[in-house]
Amino acid sequence: MIRTKLGLLGLCAVVLGMMAMSAGSAQGATTLFSWLILNAAKTVATDLLALLTGKTDSTHLTLDGEVAGLKIAVTCTNFTLKGVHLVPGGKLNETGKVVFTGCKVYKVAPLTEEYKCTVKTVGAAAGTVETNAGKGELVLHEVKAGVKEVLTKVEPLTGLEGNFATLRFEGAECVLPELNQVHGTLYLKDCLGFATTHKLEHLVEQGPLTSLYVGGHSAKQLEITRILGSAWISLTGEHAGRDWSAMDVVHP
Repeated sequence: MIRTKLGLLGLCAVVLGMMAMSAGSAQGATTLFSWLILNAAKTVATDLLALLTGKTDSTHLTLDGEVAGLKIAVTCTNFTLKGVHLVPGGKLNETGKVVFTGCKVYKVAPLTEEYKCTVKTVGAAAGTVETNAGKGELVLHEVKAGVKEVLTKVEPLTGLEGNFATLRFEGAECVLPELNQVHGTLYLKDCLGFATTHKLEHLVEQGPLTSLYVGGHSAKQLEITRILGSAWISLTGEHAGRDWSAMDVVHP
């Protein structure tokens, strides 16, 4: 695919993430969202509770940003979704997490020079980053006049007051601050434009409207902090092998 191949968090959250019923009004209209999962025969679509799984589409998943005036690229080789479910009404459950493994911290992406630091979250092994639980919702984004796309809005459970994860940098020669919170709002989009099309798996990456920052909130942080990369998301458990999609329905 012709696209930047990198990414991290919430994918990421993975990633991924967290979605919910949302309403947007335009001249009195209301948009209701749902997840539609096809039955095995692909004849009936139902809004169901379903467990998600994921896999990387990129060599690395990277959080690109800055701490204490130093550029960082926290890069991981893999991720797993931990108890992340689709919930009827276009939601994701609020207890799911994303666990990234094989994580290292570099000075810049592409990955050219590694800091003399290990990266982890508190209680995890070196190289493992586990996000906090979050929340989210499906929303409509107006790409241009008359053209809208369905995105997944993902936030910490306590919104902007909370954090996606606290990155811990360690090492005798590490020059980075030890504890660094990742805040903000992540919007995920279907890379291939199939958000409302039934597919076995959907390829997602950071979408428009995303506003992330590491540490202090500032215009510069919001401008430079981003998630690079993409991941495939599919159903597992009792719904493994089923096609699924997001659905937006406008009511007058």
